[in-house]
Amino acid sequence: MNGRGGLRCRASRLLHAGAWWLWALGLAAAASRSTNPLILGLIVAVTAVAVTLRAGDTPWVAAYGAAFRLAAFVLLIRVAFGILFGFPIPGTGVLTLPEIPVPEWAAGVRIGGEVTIEQIALAFYDGLRLATIIICLGAANALSSPTRLLKSVPGALYELGVAVVVAMSLAPQLILDAARVRDARRLRGRSTRGATGVVGLVGPVLDGSLRRSLDLAAAMDTRGYGRTAHVPAAVRRLTSGLVLAGVVGITIGIYGLFDGSSSPWIGLPMLGAGMLLGGGGLLLGGRRTARSRYRPDAWRAAESWVALGGWAAAASVWFVTTSDPAQVEASVTPLTWPALPWLPVIGLAVAALAAVVAPAPPPTMDIAPDDDEPTRSHRTGINSSATITKSVKDNGQVTEADRRTAGVGA
Repeated sequence: MNGRGGLRCRASRLLHAGAWWLWALGLAAAASRSTNPLILGLIVAVTAVAVTLRAGDTPWVAAYGAAFRLAAFVLLIRVAFGILFGFPIPGTGVLTLPEIPVPEWAAGVRIGGEVTIEQIALAFYDGLRLATIIICLGAANALSSPTRLLKSVPGALYELGVAVVVAMSLAPQLILDAARVRDARRLRGRSTRGATGVVGLVGPVLDGSLRRSLDLAAAMDTRGYGRTAHVPAAVRRLTSGLVLAGVVGITIGIYGLFDGSSSPWIGLPMLGAGMLLGGGGLLLGGRRTARSRYRPDAWRAAESWVALGGWAAAASVWFVTTSDPAQVEASVTPLTWPALPWLPVIGLAVAALAAVVAPAPPPTMDIAPDDDEPTRSHRTGINSSATITKSVKDNGQVTEADRRTAGVGA
């Protein structure tokens, strides 16, 4: 029972942050291999469903809307560059811009000149692919807390993980600070638009960022951030060799996966070997980082299903890319409306189903992460009951001071 007398739901919990990131990276990998607007639109729809059903009422959910705005900006910039620059594509002309001559060594590149529908379509498809990847990463930020993700970082990458998490949480925190300052200025009857509103907004936001930075530095120093344990030199050399070999293997594997012209048998084996070597190096490197884990997040069956769902979508798109690339690539010469292949639809349906069957987030953020730990309101109710019970035993009655101490109204 919680402080309001209701039963706490055991099925509601925060999913492991790494599961949501693996799910989103799988969708981003699927988007990177396709320019078909139908497939990309389905990927965006899957992220929207997951954020709507599983993001909950959290501070970092605003990252999804910010990712949409950034994606729209990137799409507009890509279309504008496609109109002004690039390689000429013959087709149906739309308008003619003043053309700037280019030197001979840049033959084939145009600046201005005739703009065709095919050029605009090509730029739109490329920009839509990049925008979809940005939206997938925004969904990962909206579904998981960066600080919870830091708890799962291997010990060898703890310092790097702290820097990455701080950088990732900068933009959402600035958005929250700006909204808070804007609401405060509006309540005080001050302007929130124009140059005056911007000037009044920048100062408090920067001041809050500086204060948080100082508090973070003090907290890290208090917890002994950066301390290391003694490790033999041979283990350090072995760790460095394994990590270096793992990075090389992962780099070659990712290049083979994302390069449509390379053999798919080069990408997956090299990626798997690199991950194994890099994982071994990280496990050995974690021995020199002396840090403790406070209530680490558990990886359960739901986390595995969510992660596999995202990469099922990526595998379906990769399979179609190797068997029939025309189904996942939009055609601009000739310009035709693309078809929707059935295999990526099934893969994206699996990704959406994995997000739907994932545990729902707690209705309020004061619910304890573990079942055996009472909530803050629960502990307050226990303390209040103990205070009143002790007063009754001692005095035979409940005084007003006891009520105030226990937090109970008269």
